[in-house]
Order: sequence, then structure tokens, then C-alpha cells
Amino acid sequence: MRCSVTLSALMLLSCSAITPAMAADRHGNARHHGNSHTPAPTPQAPPTAALPPAVAQSPQTETGLPDAVLLQGLPSSWRATLMDPPSATTKTSSGPAPSTASASGRPPPPPTPSSQQSDANASSPDTPSMDRILLPVPPRMGLAAFQSGSRFIIVIDNAEPMDTSALRGTGIFSTLTVNTLPDATLIQLRVPDTRRLYLSQQAEGWVLGDKPPPAIDYEDRRVINPQYVEDGTLYPMRRSGRVISITDPTSGRRLLVGTSTMDDGGILSLREGDGYEVWPTTEGVVISAQSPRIDLRPVPNGMLLTEDGKAFLDHGRAVYASDVDLKWLGLRDLPLDALMARYNTALHAAADSTPADRFDRRLDAAKAAFNLGSFVETRGIMTIALQDDPEEASRPDVRFLLAAAELLCGDVDGASLLTGPWPQNDKRATQFWRGLYLAALRDDHDTAARLLARDFTRIKSYPQPVREVILPVAAEEIARYGTPEDLTVLNSLPPDAQYQLVDAFRQLRSGNRNAAYATFQKLEDNRNPLVAEKAIEQKASMDLASGHITPGAAANLFSTLLPDARLAGREAAVRLLLADAYMRDRRWSDALQSIDAARSVPQPAPPSAIAPALFQALSGVAQTPPSTEDKESLLRAAAMLKAHVSDLPPGEKRADILVAYGRMLSALGLPDDAALAFSDAIPLLESPALRAAAGIALAQVDLERKLPQDALKVLDVTDDPNLPDDIKTTRRIMTAQIALANGDTTKTLSVLHNDTSPQSLDITARIHEGKGEWAAAARDVRRLAEATIPESGSLSDDQQALALRVASDASQAADRPLLDWITSRIGGRPLDGDRQALFNLLTKPVSPTLAVSQ
Repeated sequence: MRCSVTLSALMLLSCSAITPAMAADRHGNARHHGNSHTPAPTPQAPPTAALPPAVAQSPQTETGLPDAVLLQGLPSSWRATLMDPPSATTKTSSGPAPSTASASGRPPPPPTPSSQQSDANASSPDTPSMDRILLPVPPRMGLAAFQSGSRFIIVIDNAEPMDTSALRGTGIFSTLTVNTLPDATLIQLRVPDTRRLYLSQQAEGWVLGDKPPPAIDYEDRRVINPQYVEDGTLYPMRRSGRVISITDPTSGRRLLVGTSTMDDGGILSLREGDGYEVWPTTEGVVISAQSPRIDLRPVPNGMLLTEDGKAFLDHGRAVYASDVDLKWLGLRDLPLDALMARYNTALHAAADSTPADRFDRRLDAAKAAFNLGSFVETRGIMTIALQDDPEEASRPDVRFLLAAAELLCGDVDGASLLTGPWPQNDKRATQFWRGLYLAALRDDHDTAARLLARDFTRIKSYPQPVREVILPVAAEEIARYGTPEDLTVLNSLPPDAQYQLVDAFRQLRSGNRNAAYATFQKLEDNRNPLVAEKAIEQKASMDLASGHITPGAAANLFSTLLPDARLAGREAAVRLLLADAYMRDRRWSDALQSIDAARSVPQPAPPSAIAPALFQALSGVAQTPPSTEDKESLLRAAAMLKAHVSDLPPGEKRADILVAYGRMLSALGLPDDAALAFSDAIPLLESPALRAAAGIALAQVDLERKLPQDALKVLDVTDDPNLPDDIKTTRRIMTAQIALANGDTTKTLSVLHNDTSPQSLDITARIHEGKGEWAAAARDVRRLAEATIPESGSLSDDQQALALRVASDASQAADRPLLDWITSRIGGRPLDGDRQALFNLLTKPVSPTLAVSQ
């Protein structure tokens, strides 16, 4: 249920208004700032933007910088130093020097003389290092990793000995120590600055490095999103390890460390609960338990947090997975009446606020409205707040909240801010909402489904008014476009009709077509018009694909769906389905009209959906052109290609259409236009054979345009030594034609020497005929006739003309055997019109008396 509340008169504003500052930021013109809640630095401190994003506060920092320049809210034991402090401050040690003893307790072997200097250099933890070290952790053992103070700690829940003798490194890894506990291994190394460490799982174990692992998008890795379940708060894992209780070596706190046997990621940011804290981790779950009632235990699908062994609701901040959820959107999973009370309180606080804190109070009210599902009100509050305080538009939390509200109000353009840029530490936490934006944009569905599936469990902890809006959208996107792994997140959905539709899409993607079809059929008459429209649409598509209905019947069905689809905001999708039905029916013109309509509706189809349909339709036009005799139909086909080919993205597909378009123009007697089409196509073609074929077509057109030198240049630039023999033969003939057009008959005959193709024989015969060399001409036309005139069957017009030509050349050469051969070849088959009389005259045997007198 989406709630609607009324703004006070102080805050009413048109929802379409956008401040200039926000408009500038959408186009990338706004400056990038950190969270404005971070206290301003003192004059001696570096600017806030220069601070690393994950520096924790401690009473005595290693840089000597004031606490004010460090981020607030992290455990008090956490400490780190800046990598690039503004002054040459001497760094002091934050604790006793780490032990270099191995797991066996024996000191490491002394360095050899040749390596003493390099080891001395490597022993400094401040020396930058790109080393990566392998932790030989078998798949059956769980692992967790987190940072405490200046220590990076890895806990391995092994109940059996592990070979750690090879765990050595240089630079920062030279400080690594290994301690073996009764049922765990504790690995520590000192992190002297704010650099980030990376963990990735491989077949041989886990790799730890100070640079992201190669070939892995570390910002897209899994994270652990906690959620309320019946038995407690679940931290989902694909295969959980064990829980190890340790004492934090920095703060002395009791830590419950939940390990994972697979790379499931960690917790993005600090969360505070009643009697416990959830610490940020690189891998696994770490609970700082101040209350003895708090317990963490492994379950098959993750780690379960309980109080006295039972579930407990913590409506504070511990269950949210990141600052994007908790702080930027202000989400609280409270009952509806509590959400309403929170909104009213925030609204009154905003109305009573002083100018100094007016913006923050309005921001609180906007977040409270967002929690209620009142996204229009959220947008209105943010708009008027930014009109009064436009300088706040650069804050990441402000931009994100406004973009999320725009998205859920249906303004996809306004939601483009969800693509960032965001602070590095918050980038991973924004990906779920970026997935929602891509789904609304209907572009790059694969990425959208992946991002939504990766953090799908996060929705289950959202307040009901927000959850019921975005859950169906995310679930359907995953069901339609997700991978088999992505589909597993849809295993437990509500029983409502919209989720039955989602389940049908999932069944279809999983190959269970019969079950999917049955569900679509059941939902055709659903009261929800959007559900019914999608069900009818999908059932018709399945019937068409299986041959149960004809393309024409499917086109009629999709046409009747258009009014409902328009109301549901899905007209573009149905228009494309209609175009597909037309193309199956080879109704190319109707298909193109439907594709054009899909681009012009209020919610048009994205280019990624238009381009494949458009190419398919244009390919159909190009591959089935009318005969050259039907000039009117040929002209219509060329017009369709001309009107749409510029809409195709650059590439070979566009080039293929351009080549077909050029051939149509050439057939229509438009050589100049044909030459332009071929010239545009050739640079887009990557295949040497296709380039050569297009070059031949352009050269032929250039000959028609009386430009033989241009034709020769085209052949040169489209040549390739590895062309197929048939294309080489055609190019050779074209070269001969160019030479002939230049009047160089000697070169023409030289090029075609020993070429017995019909086209070559025709050219050489014509050259000999022009020179009066009748014997050579008769020889070539006989070989041409042998190849093209059949021994039986009716004769085409060209074959009859060739027979008469053979007889004429043989008569001129006085070649009686050739005249007898062509007479025998033609036999009793008649020639059309005057050809028969002329053929009989030329092939008539000479009487003996006449021959003697001659």
C-alpha cells in the first residue's frame, strides 16, 4: 500500500520543479563532496575531500591530526593513519612489535647474505607492496576477516593443523604473524595507513593482497545483507563455517566471529544494536557483544544472531546493510502507525526549525515521507529545501534520496543520478538502487538483474510501503533476465498474483515451459490489469513460438492488447511483439511501422531493444527484394531501407543493409546514390571477403559512372591476399573491364589469359570481334556456349542470342565444324522471331557446286 500524506503549507511545491543546482549535477557539472555531516577540518588539517574515506576516530591518532577530521561512529578501538599526511609527521608505533614467529613457535630461518638488504627494505610496513600471499585454507574451513585498529585480522576456524610456514611477504606483508589457537588460526598484519586489503577465494585457498585481484570486479563482489527471520537476525551465507569467540587484540572486547567457507563478502558498515555492534568486515560476520545475552550461531544458510537463543526485533540500526539504506534513505522497518507518527514529528520539526538547521530537518521529513511510500511528497520536500539551500545539492546523501524518489515517482530521467558518482566506500552499497534504475530504463537487463539479485535480501528489511513498491519490480527483472544463480533468490516470495507471475517467468527461464504456460493461462483473467496484460502477452508469445497459432493470428491478438498495454505503460513492449509477429509473416512494411511506433510512444523502447528488431526487419527487406522488372516494388523496398538504415548502430550489420540498399539503387538506375551507399558500407566491414564483395559492387557502379580510375582505387583498397578463389576471379574480371574501359585491350586480354569463366570468355570474344579476329572470337564463343547452352530443354532469351552469335562468328571465320556443332547443339529447339530464319541462313550447308566455283 502506498501512503499519501499532505504537506504543510510551508513546504508545498510543484513536484516537477527541479533546482538549477540539481539539474547541473545531473549533467555531471556539480562538484563531488563527501558527506556534509563530517565535521569541518581545522585550519591545520587537510581539506575534507583529501581524506581517505575509511579513517576511524581514535583518542590518539597516529598522524597527530585532530579527531574532528576523522569519520565518526566507528568502534573506538579502530585506528589508522593517513597515507599522505600534510606535514612530515614522524609515525609512531601503535603497539608492540608483531611477532615473527611461525605457527610452530620456531623463529623463521635467518636470511641469506644475498637477501639481507632486500629483506631489510621489505621489512618496513610503509614500503608500498603489490605482493599477494596465498592462505592455504581448504574449502571445508571457514574464514572471516576484519580490521581492528591498525591490525588486519583473519580468523580461520580450522580444528586441524594448517601449514603456515609459507606465509611470508614483503612490504606491508612482512609484518604478518600467525597464532594457532585450540580450534582456530589467527593471522594478523599491521596496516600502517589507510590502504585497503583485498581477499579473494581460489581453488588453492584464499589470496590476500593490497591491490584488487586481477580479472575480478571487487566493487561488484557479494556482501552480507542481514534480514529478520523467524528465529532471529540472519546474516545469509551460501555455506557457513563456525563461530569463533576471540578477544579483540586492540580493544579487548569480546568478539563473536562468524566464518564462511565461500566468498560471501562481508558487512559494509558499522551497525549498532541494543547490547552489541556489527562491525564492518571484509569477509564473514563480527559481532562485538557487550551483553552476555547476545549470541551468534551457524545455521545452514548463514549466521543467526539471537538474544537468549530467541529472535528479537531491533528497530534501531543494526539490521540495515549500509549507510545508503540507513542514513541516505533513512529506512526504518516500523509499523505503519509508527512510520506515520515519525513523519508527523519530522514535519513539525521542519516547520519549527531555525535557519541553521532548517535543511537537515527538512531532509529528515523527506526521509520519513519516503519510508511511508509517499515518494511525491519526498520529491516536493527536497525540491523546496534545495531552492532555499542550493549549496546542499552536492551532498551524496541528498542526491541519492532525490534520485530514489524520482525513480519511484516514475521519472526515469530524474533518477539518472543513481548512476553516481559516489564516494568509493559507498559505491558498492548503491548497486541495488542502480539495478532498479537500469530496470526502469529497460536497458542492460542482464546487469540490472545481476545487481538486484546480489542484494535482493536487502528488500526484506525495508519498511512495508517501500518494500511493496520495489519488490515486484526487482523480482520480475530477476525472473525475466537473471542467471540460474540469480533465480535462487526468488525461492520465497509472497503468494500474490504479481509474484505468481514472477514465478511463471522463473519457471520459463528454468526450462519448465508447461508449468509456466499453465500459470500464464491462469492469470489471463486476473483482476490486476497489469498482471493480466503480461500473462496474455506472454502466453501469446509462447503459442506463436510453438506454432499453436499463426503469425497472422498472433499479430491480431497483440493488436487487441495495445489499449490495455498503453494503460499499463507497456505499449512499447507489445509493439515490438507485434513487429515480431509481422516479421514471422514476412510483412516487413508493417513490422517497420510497429517498430517506429515503439520508439514514439510516451514510454519508448530503449535502443538496445529497438536495434535487433530493426535489423531483423531491414534484413528481411534486403534479403527478399522484388525482381528488377518490378520497379515500383523495388522502389518501395529501397525507400524502407533508406528511411531506417541510419537508425542502426555502426557495425557490420548496418554495412550489410547498406550494401543491399546500394544494389537496389543500382538496379533502379541510380548509380550515384548506389556509390554513396557502398562507400558508407565499406569502412564498417571487417571481413575481408565482405569488404572485397562491396568493393566489386562499388567498382561496377563507378564504371557505369564513367569513373574507371575510381573503380581501380576501390579494388586496391579492398584487396586481401587471403580472399576466396571465386572473389579473386570476380576481381580479375573487374580489373579487365576497367582496362577495357580505358581502351587498353592488350592489358585486358593479358589479365584474362587462360580464364575460362563465362564472363571472361564474353569479354575476350568481344575484343576479338572488334578487331576482326574471327577465329579467336569463334573459339571463345564456342567455349562460352558449351558452358551456358544446355543440350536439352527450352532456351532462354540470352541463350538464343548466344547461339546466333556463335553462328555469326563461325560464319565469319568460315569454321564449318563450329557451324555444324552449334546446329547439333540447338537441335530442333526453335528460336524466337527472326532469330530462327537468320540462324538457319548462317548454318545452311554450302552445296558442292557452289563450293567448287568459289
